[in-house]
Amino acid sequence: MDALLKLFDKYRGHLKRESLSMGDFLEANYREYIDDVRVAMSPEDNPLLGDNICSMVENHISAIIENSKKLVEVHKLFEHGRIMEASNTAFEVFSSMKPQLMHRYSGAFRQETYYRIRSISDGSTFPLERKELFHIPYKKNYLVGTERYSMPGHPCLYLASQAELGWFECRKPTKFAIAKFAIPQDEDRYLKYIDFSEKLMPLKHSFFCWFHNEENKNSLNNYFLKYICTYPLRAACSVVVEQPGGKFIEEYIIPQLLLQWVLKDADFDGIRYESCSESNEVKSFGGHNIVLVTKEFDSDGYDIKLRDCIKIGLPSAFDVNKITCDSDLLVGKDIKEEPFYWNMDEISSDFQNI
Repeated sequence: MDALLKLFDKYRGHLKRESLSMGDFLEANYREYIDDVRVAMSPEDNPLLGDNICSMVENHISAIIENSKKLVEVHKLFEHGRIMEASNTAFEVFSSMKPQLMHRYSGAFRQETYYRIRSISDGSTFPLERKELFHIPYKKNYLVGTERYSMPGHPCLYLASQAELGWFECRKPTKFAIAKFAIPQDEDRYLKYIDFSEKLMPLKHSFFCWFHNEENKNSLNNYFLKYICTYPLRAACSVVVEQPGGKFIEEYIIPQLLLQWVLKDADFDGIRYESCSESNEVKSFGGHNIVLVTKEFDSDGYDIKLRDCIKIGLPSAFDVNKITCDSDLLVGKDIKEEPFYWNMDEISSDFQNI
């Protein structure tokens, strides 16, 4: 297989920094990546991709180096408390990389379906209404904590492509409410994402097939180049959290800055991304998450655009302790740990705006 395609095996996310600081870890990771790209971009080692791809990569290597250097600098500045300089440097990278970012939208599907789960605790219940599964209204922004792609105090809408993935991402609550979301993707109305959601191992084989079969390779060449050029940012957003539950999470610095940049950018509505969960179950799902930013609020505290275009089914409540299943496939398994048997995907599809 071509040398550039083999990079997809080595550089595919779920990175661990171990005891290194984020700045030191990324610096070492980028140095190795750039060295590997330089070695891999020889036309002799890429007979399928061809000379054009190799030339395009060579022409962009200086930009990859510069963006990598600046992303490391963001963390170094942050370490010294120079937050404004760190933010400005990060925004420079995002703006320069914008033409290469994965633009995700599709007119091929009338709508895409996602799920959101909200845990139910004994001390705080809520009515099973659509609005209760939407994003936290701005008037209650004191409830918004820090997440990989959101800052404390600013509501965002996190959704999962699978109900089961949503349950794991919500830290496997015993009692929870779940709702199905319909996101329109027609010609007149769609949401546009920065896309870090592609699984690189399957994508490597897809590129292998596409380059064999596609006659006009111009668009394919540009699509491939995007993955080579945007790796430094994808890597910085995909590091596994070393200290979960900490008051400050170093791995969230660049993802949260990226979300702030999306807030200011007129072209993007959110980010699609792979889960960084270490769970083997989550890794096997093949799903993804999206985070939708809130930019302009109505009098109820909900984002005007999201409220207008996203529809929600009636929420359903689940109690894992009360779920039963007679399937022979469950022999020797605990139903409480097998969300695929809970029929969560069969919840209401009576989609309405809140």
